[in-house]
Amino acid sequence: MRYKTLTQAARSVSLYFDFSFFLKFLFLLLGFYYLNIFFLGITTPAGRLYSPFLEKNCNYIAWITSSILYSSKLIVSFFGLEAYIEYPQTIRAYSGAWVNVWLPCLGLGITGFWIAFVVSHVSTWKEKLLWVAVGTFAIWVINCWRIAVLLLALDRKWQTSYYVDHHALFNVVAYSAIGFLIYLYYKQNNKKMNYKISHRL
Repeated sequence: MRYKTLTQAARSVSLYFDFSFFLKFLFLLLGFYYLNIFFLGITTPAGRLYSPFLEKNCNYIAWITSSILYSSKLIVSFFGLEAYIEYPQTIRAYSGAWVNVWLPCLGLGITGFWIAFVVSHVSTWKEKLLWVAVGTFAIWVINCWRIAVLLLALDRKWQTSYYVDHHALFNVVAYSAIGFLIYLYYKQNNKKMNYKISHRL
């Protein structure tokens, strides 16, 4: 009797909460998080498991960092600010203002969130790759603009608020963009579902 009650309760909850999706999402999210930390460790010379081969040939963290730095440099040049890149993670204006782009600045956490969200859903791999690419690119563009605007603000000594942190502001903008993409994702899936149902009737 007690077993039946628990089974019925589980079924009732499953109508409103997708445990399968949640478990896959959580597994992938944590997987991406620890993968980034582990990979940073093995591509850093001071790390215990340091791999020169991976650092030189497969260092996606360095690739993302460089892409953000050089794209930010291009953006600020449109506003009349000349800057140059100091390897491995600094963009510096000739006037002296500079911004360091560390691991927390790369947006890997929110990118992992988006990838885990898309991959955890049931759809074709072609659709998943498309949505992953769109969301990842959107986050990357927002991040490039954040670094560029921050360098402009430092160079031109814009007044800043003590209560506003650029990391927090980036998270708000990026998660808002992801929220909008999630809305579009569900909207497209609902259209496809309604289309399939209408053609079966």
